[in-house]
Amino acid sequence: MDSLLTELRKRKIAYDMVNENFSFFFNITELSISEVREKAERLRKHYSTDLDLSFSNECVHFRSYLLTLPKEQLPKSIIDMCVTLKNEGFEDIYPYVNIALRMYLCCPVSNCSSERSFSALKRIKNYLRSRMTDERLNSIAILNIESDITKGLDYDDIINEFSSLKARKKNM
Repeated sequence: MDSLLTELRKRKIAYDMVNENFSFFFNITELSISEVREKAERLRKHYSTDLDLSFSNECVHFRSYLLTLPKEQLPKSIIDMCVTLKNEGFEDIYPYVNIALRMYLCCPVSNCSSERSFSALKRIKNYLRSRMTDERLNSIAILNIESDITKGLDYDDIINEFSSLKARKKNM
């Protein structure tokens, strides 16, 4: 139980840090230029390999662009900001803002799906199947993880195709 609580605390800290770093995008039009620069610089330092030195300037210019929009057209979420950049063709004008927004959108909300995948892998690779090759284990794990897709497969067609390929009958 202690290890579970420790892991949950670590995750909460990590998610809080991600949220804190990207949160200025949620109210970028309400922040002053100096606040936008400061928060953008903090985000750039955290992701220095992905975001260029010009990122804070881009954020200030992006803020200025958003302020020119009518109130009803202001993006209400991060995904709306990405859509606005794409629809207006501003991905090339604000490339690092676009990268930062997409990075935030790609952050998983939870780790549950990846944990379920490893749980499935643990069930598949039990002591009875310890001699299974990696390729076969990987294939079976994918089938198990993507079970919603595999449930929709028509197995009769697959069996018929397989049996026709592996037919060992001799022609008389």
